Amino acid sequence: NNITHHFIPDKAAEQAVKTAIIRMPGFVRNVFYSSKNFNIMKINYRTQGTCSSNIEIEVENDIITDVHFTGGCNGNLKGISSLVKGMKVDDVISRLEGIHCGNKSTSCPDQLCKALRAMKA
Repeated sequence: NNITHHFIPDKAAEQAVKTAIIRMPGFVRNVFYSSKNFNIMKINYRTQGTCSSNIEIEVENDIITDVHFTGGCNGNLKGISSLVKGMKVDDVISRLEGIHCGNKSTSCPDQLCKALRAMKA
């Protein structure tokens, strides 16, 4: 499993866990925060085969709340990030998975879907 789970009793305790960093292939950081009042997952995903090099994603209760791409086509990726905010994870995957960029076998939207699938695993 590529996600590290941390069970946090309250929002104040979340700050102590935010610095947890785990390095593994394809991922820079995988942290899961959970309590009675919130369920937040944050990952920093290292992309493969695209001009962007990294995607930071935050999901709260299965809704994407923040996405930030490093590198790549700045305007297009800001647009994608803006469009997917507020969407359910499964809806983003069903719309964007399998998109190719030019002659590449993947794309930044496709890599976002790979990150979201890994987050759900």
